Amino acid sequence: MRAPEELHLVDWAELGHAFGSATEVPDWVRALYGGDAAAADRAVDGLFGRALHQGTASSAGVAAVPYLAHAAVHGAHHRDRALEFIAGTGGTEEHYWYEEEDRPGEELAGRARASAELPFLLPLLGDADAEVRRQVVRVARWAAGESLPLAVAALADCLQEDPSPAVRAEALEVLSRLNGEQAGTLRAALADGAPAVRATAALGLLEAAEPPYCERLLDVLLADGGDPAFRMARDEWFPGVGSTESRVQRLLDADPDATRAAAAAWTAAGDHHARGTRRALRLAARWPGREAEALDLMAAALPHQPDRYWRQNLLWGLAEGAVRHPDPGRLAGAALPYAADPDHRIAEPAQLVLGRTGDARLLGAVPDPAPAALDALAARTDDPALRRRALAPYRSPYDGAVRGAADELLDVLTPADTAALLPELVRLLRAAPSRKLLHLLGGSGRADRQLVDAVGELAANDGHDLQAAAAVAAVRLGADPGPALRLLAERLDQGWGALTEAALLGPVGAPLLPLVERHLTASAPQGRVDAAEALWRITGDARRSVPVLLEVFRPTWPGLRALTVLRLIGRPLPAEHLALLDSWLSPGHLGPSEEEVFWHDRLGNRLRAQARLLRAQQP
Repeated sequence: MRAPEELHLVDWAELGHAFGSATEVPDWVRALYGGDAAAADRAVDGLFGRALHQGTASSAGVAAVPYLAHAAVHGAHHRDRALEFIAGTGGTEEHYWYEEEDRPGEELAGRARASAELPFLLPLLGDADAEVRRQVVRVARWAAGESLPLAVAALADCLQEDPSPAVRAEALEVLSRLNGEQAGTLRAALADGAPAVRATAALGLLEAAEPPYCERLLDVLLADGGDPAFRMARDEWFPGVGSTESRVQRLLDADPDATRAAAAAWTAAGDHHARGTRRALRLAARWPGREAEALDLMAAALPHQPDRYWRQNLLWGLAEGAVRHPDPGRLAGAALPYAADPDHRIAEPAQLVLGRTGDARLLGAVPDPAPAALDALAARTDDPALRRRALAPYRSPYDGAVRGAADELLDVLTPADTAALLPELVRLLRAAPSRKLLHLLGGSGRADRQLVDAVGELAANDGHDLQAAAAVAAVRLGADPGPALRLLAERLDQGWGALTEAALLGPVGAPLLPLVERHLTASAPQGRVDAAEALWRITGDARRSVPVLLEVFRPTWPGLRALTVLRLIGRPLPAEHLALLDSWLSPGHLGPSEEEVFWHDRLGNRLRAQARLLRAQQP
């Protein structure tokens, strides 16, 4: 332990942190003793933002450990954060992507420094500040050599005597890893009077086992894991142990029933740190067959969730799954109280739930619903007035641009609907054109003069993002194909971005075939998929397209389009692709990277929907 008067003994200019030289470190340390609380706040930001940037130890951070140990004992500000820093210099987790022998030297040095300071820091286990005591426990994780028996004895006393269940739970975690009697220490703690201590013991014992897990231990974790003293903040790292949230997730990922039970129990216990909410979202993400249960859990969690970030996540989850829920009215009822929330990040997904469940209460809940919600409701009603309202362009409150929200409505319009709404559709095309709208109108067969003129103007607008789509729409409405073919040839010579438009030409696009075929071997999977689709639509022959589509048969956006085109082609799938298709439709068969992709940006739900349709086609 070194006093701030000794800071000059270190050549800080020779040391470094994440952003260069460490000459600021002495001032940061001194600020922890001064009377300026704001300066101390800035000092802590500097220490964690630079000397321990994103949890990565630096030479300057390691050199600061003895001085921060002194500040933890004698300083005026942020004594707990000084201890947190010391613990963090040994590494944020026990297991990194690298092997233990490859661990960076700064972390090994940080562990040694932390261990050396423990004889001075362990007396702080009697401090009046529970957070100071908790951080001392975390520093003790790095006890080794002469400090090890001191730490074991002090942690044993802490486990028995500390008045804070959160401190006692972490003391158990560290003690069980240091005393050489992990299993026995954890088993004995199952009888402790504090739920957080029992939950910690159950988690440690379950991690050491293999599935199927002991039901008694799972029951303890589920019953006691909702206690707020069992720390499960998503962004909190326990140096040398890992994130409790991640540890629980890895454990429960093997068991959807346990995940569902944890979501229900921990939500009912107050949903502290959104632990129940996260289990419900995880159930939906990892186990698609349990989506209805997951949505019910999300709806149940809403009233318990005070954190606006997690509340909006719950509402977006409900909005995404509402169309597949057997009782959408229940979800609409859960979302309705939030539809008029003053925070648009809450109100917009809540309104979208109402729109996607076809709940007309949306129109009474707020005078001016979010455009996406209005679009969703219009897609689920035959009310012409509502559909016209949904097709009206609007000015974005964020950037002032004129936009169109029509999306889901465009997906359901029949030719008769399109004819009835043609004036509104043309008005939207002029104000806020989109590729989807051009595709719809190009295939409408309506040779209306206003429509033809609006499409023609876009097609003649050199350099416009939608020029190619407009040129193809013009051809489909009866225009001379020559200009569109020349434009597409130019675009396809430069890249594969116009292949979707070429496909819409059908046989008229035959002059483009040499360029289309060139992209069958494009480096980008999406380019290969689009080329395969264009080749099939232009020639009517799928023999060369199918192998390309099968090669991109993956849970990705290009893979989603490949599935869709394969379904439209209608050929039987090879056995290995059938097996892959079945795995996507079966819960629990997704690897971590695939699972991520299955939950984000609605890809997973769209892919599963296409997979079900494709599977139903197979003999």
